[in-house]
Amino acid sequence: MFSKRTCKIMLLALLVYLLLITFTTLSIIKSEMKPTVTAEDFIYMFTIVQPFGFFDSLSTYMSLLIFPVIGSFTSIFVKNNNELSNIIQRIGYNNFLKKAALQAFLMGVTFSVISEIYRIILINWNYAPITFTEKSFYLFQSKNSFSNNSFIQLLLFMATAAVGWGIFSVFIFACGLYVKKNAIFLISGEFIGLILLLLPTLYAMINPFLLAVANIVEIPTLVAPGLINMGSTRRNHDYLGSLCFIICFLSLDFDDFMEEKSNCK
Repeated sequence: MFSKRTCKIMLLALLVYLLLITFTTLSIIKSEMKPTVTAEDFIYMFTIVQPFGFFDSLSTYMSLLIFPVIGSFTSIFVKNNNELSNIIQRIGYNNFLKKAALQAFLMGVTFSVISEIYRIILINWNYAPITFTEKSFYLFQSKNSFSNNSFIQLLLFMATAAVGWGIFSVFIFACGLYVKKNAIFLISGEFIGLILLLLPTLYAMINPFLLAVANIVEIPTLVAPGLINMGSTRRNHDYLGSLCFIICFLSLDFDDFMEEKSNCK
């Protein structure tokens, strides 16, 4: 699926991100250390070290920079370096788009899952053992968890966040089909992600309807469901609305790209 050189680049990007996670997670753990350990400590620390969490803004920026483009940069480079026609002659437009979109989705999911497992290991070794409770008071207070059972919450958060990163990666690939400069595409995930973070925050202040829209279209709803409570109204069912929103845009992007290429023939 990927060349050896591409795999080396992906592995290097993953290692750099894991080193960043190590630094940020251990820094937060050091600031949060306390003499007693309770059953709530693990899920609490797992939540606050997430991208878009309470303290880890550095991981937020780096995840937006790396995750969305890592699986699709080779496909975009091929398109921008006038090699697309050769590939299309062999496999066709549809197959190219399907293969590239699948690669983007799988790499977004894979990077997300690996990073979450690594965070769990760091927390288990340096802060609190992996423990779960059926009725977590911390999750009950947050009001935005999928479940008050900390084990179910952990699994559902990891699964939905991974799918969210996969969907967002495909969305960035679809946008990259119209980007002609490789350097611009490499920062497109960061740029679009920050727009989807900052703009909803601004127009959500206008009225309740725009607040509800903001809870659907902002990027944390998709890749970190429940971590940002905008206007104290968020519930995790907004995740489904966010998925539908992104998927609709994906279908429009792919249809427009296919129509444009067909007209160029």
